[in-house]
Amino acid sequence: MTDVAAILNAHPRPLPGIDEDALLIAVTETLNCAQSGTSCADACIGDPSAAHLGKSTGAALNCADMATAAVRVLSRPTAYDRAVTEAVLRALIETCREGYEEHRKHASENEACLICAEACRKCGQACRRLLDSLG
Repeated sequence: MTDVAAILNAHPRPLPGIDEDALLIAVTETLNCAQSGTSCADACIGDPSAAHLGKSTGAALNCADMATAAVRVLSRPTAYDRAVTEAVLRALIETCREGYEEHRKHASENEACLICAEACRKCGQACRRLLDSLG
């Protein structure tokens, strides 16, 4: 069991009516997306031919920032607000879709973009499953 799973399971107030497995997967994939986006942006900046990666860098940072905000909201059962949770998930799903599309353009030439595209895809899918489980 990961620390993420342990702390969510240990919380005295689980989220009402939320699929706990979907929540755990979404939080895990969202954390991965945040880290991947941060590292991808840094790799794009560090690329000696980085001029053409400006949009990819921005997309990576958008994903990292949105994922960080989303994981914080998803990790606070005490402050649960369904409307806020749904809005955050929708925003992250869209940010991940945009990030995935941008990173795929550079995936054949930049391994960091390939990795980040996959992280965006998995995060978006996990968040869609969680959103759908809210009913």
